[in-house]
Amino acid sequence: MNRSLQIRAGLSAVIVLLSIYGLLPTFQALSIPHAEREAAKANPTRLAEIEAIDAKAIRRGLDLKGGMYLVLEVDQTGMDPGQAEDALQRVKEILYNRIDKFGVSEPEITTFGASRIVVKLPGLQDPERAKALLGTTAKLEFRLVRQPDDLQDALTRLDQAFAGSVEVPAVAPGDSTLLDEAQVLAQRPFSGLVVTQTGIASTPLFVAEQNVDRVQAMLDDPRTQARLRGVEFQMGMDPMTFGGTTQLRPLYLVDAEPIISGDQLTDAISSADNERPGMWQVTFALGNRGAREFGRATGENVGRFLAISLDGRISSAPVIQSRITTNGSITGNFTNAEASDLALLLRAGALPTDITIAEERTVGPSLGSDSIRTGVNASKWGALLVVVFMLIYYRMVGVVAVTALTANMLILLAVLAQFDLVLTLPGLAGIALTVGMAVDANVLINERIREELRKDKTVRAAVEAGYQNATRTIVDANVTTLIAGGVLLWFGTGPVKGFAVTMCIGILTSMFTALVMTHAIMDLLTRNRNRRTLSI
Repeated sequence: MNRSLQIRAGLSAVIVLLSIYGLLPTFQALSIPHAEREAAKANPTRLAEIEAIDAKAIRRGLDLKGGMYLVLEVDQTGMDPGQAEDALQRVKEILYNRIDKFGVSEPEITTFGASRIVVKLPGLQDPERAKALLGTTAKLEFRLVRQPDDLQDALTRLDQAFAGSVEVPAVAPGDSTLLDEAQVLAQRPFSGLVVTQTGIASTPLFVAEQNVDRVQAMLDDPRTQARLRGVEFQMGMDPMTFGGTTQLRPLYLVDAEPIISGDQLTDAISSADNERPGMWQVTFALGNRGAREFGRATGENVGRFLAISLDGRISSAPVIQSRITTNGSITGNFTNAEASDLALLLRAGALPTDITIAEERTVGPSLGSDSIRTGVNASKWGALLVVVFMLIYYRMVGVVAVTALTANMLILLAVLAQFDLVLTLPGLAGIALTVGMAVDANVLINERIREELRKDKTVRAAVEAGYQNATRTIVDANVTTLIAGGVLLWFGTGPVKGFAVTMCIGILTSMFTALVMTHAIMDLLTRNRNRRTLSI
């Protein structure tokens, strides 16, 4: 056996064995029945084992695995074209960071038009949590709570701002309780909705839960911003219970300008709140500039309350006990998941503008299973017809081509699995196309061998000449197709990209199996230089 044959045969054997090894997790994942997966949800150990296997298996796209499809509308009100484009790209980048930390494999985020972003999240198990993560602005600010003496002046100003403009419901003359409430609202349209209650030290003002939306609408009104200078009201994030049943939301008066904002944070992690068992908190770290500003402000205001504001709602307002510099914590009625999500949002950064969900679709796993079944059946029947044709038309040499075709599929799928590439329904179409391209290369080689045999050459000489004459044609044809596939891969998105991925990989694997693997097999079969016949 000459050196060249040894290299080709050894390389082919090693690559095939590595491909089989790389596909073992995929075979294992496919062998786990659905019932076992459902039962594993109650067994953390087995669930972790299954997730580890799935992580190494071929990753499937939204159309095969199921998941979530969202179209997000970016608010570009008041922006010029340059600002609008910048906001769109910044939102896209931040969403990438959030989804990457959320743990969704192979997400797809693309811009659509001038103000929309399409998000595809394959295999997502918790769509409500994902929507909350994507749609939350996550604007973190630290604001000083104003002194009690400032409250009455602010309430009076807002009563004056809304005087005569608040609709008071009609009340029957005999209903004295509602009549009194209507008279109060007529005289004090804002403060009449506010309750004074001794509940927490940082604020005596509260709003009944049924009035929260009404009060928030007034706080968002431009007249509020015009009347309040240097201060603003913000409601608490969570309601408090008084008397066992009454739900009241705290209302804080805070400085209009924050001490620092979330863009000064360098890290944020969730941890258990040791002072409140069962609750969780978010611990954050500040950069150098943020630490200096925060240290100065907290050092000058020891004893005052510091409100921690998230998207315009106060999560907590602890008292400043000493100067704070490099780190701190955000407390609230957070569960483990809520604290983890908040830390994730703070690490990824706040969105530069508001976004809304314009369209939402959930692709169920059953639809993905149907897509897989349809695509696999199409590929299977196509491959079967090709195999039958090759065996009938080329006989023993056709067996060599079929062997190479099988190896080609193994290598292609192994590349998808080992490089964490996603397989989509168009990708299955690319695999079917790969079958045709692989056979086409073998047809060229076999026809060249036939031509050489007609010239009455020995089998060995005909095989060598056949590969030599067909190689350049095969390389030229595949390289030009590869260039086209590369263009699709570079500029394409969604289904086009999924098709291009498998097509480009298939071109390379087809060239390897046709020019290296089959060549080695044919050399092994025709080592006898005096052989005069070949089953072709």
